[in-house]
Amino acid sequence: MNLGMTEHYVSFMDDIWEKFPTFAEKETTDITNHNLLWSLEEYQKANYVNFKTGKEELYRLSILLENYAVKHDAPLLATFETEKRYKYVEERYLDILSKISKAWIIGNFINPELAPHPPQSAEVVSCDGTNISPMWIVATRGEKGAFGLVAEDLGDREYRGFFTSNTNIMKAVIDDINEQLKIKITI
Repeated sequence: MNLGMTEHYVSFMDDIWEKFPTFAEKETTDITNHNLLWSLEEYQKANYVNFKTGKEELYRLSILLENYAVKHDAPLLATFETEKRYKYVEERYLDILSKISKAWIIGNFINPELAPHPPQSAEVVSCDGTNISPMWIVATRGEKGAFGLVAEDLGDREYRGFFTSNTNIMKAVIDDINEQLKIKITI
């Protein structure tokens, strides 16, 4: 099914995979097997990794991406499925945001005022009512362009998604978010 620019699947993952069917069909990697993939560099070298996993691995991978953004003063995109998920990492995020020049924090926020005074460099956007709401996305920019993790909450503490340093796929992810939320993420 070929969807127009303003039509979207119920699932954000399906929106992306519809554009890159060969990647959607790639086998799933067990990212809990740290002998296969451990460091951020190993993930980047892999270029594209499909996974189905729990929160722990996504949390670990998110921290690697966030640390990279801080170390390289690279822009950061982070989505949160709920306000509660953001509150869990709020102190760490306020610290991260004070150390990088640009960030986009997107969440299913009832009240988009995340913090009394988020840094000027942070753009806070609610994705309420879109297929971005159940997504866990953390992306930043490396030497070759945007890279990061894109995962969908399946419920029962299970997520499906991918990590990629493929700039075409990351561009599609960012374009989809920009188009739906009427914003301009530039990573």
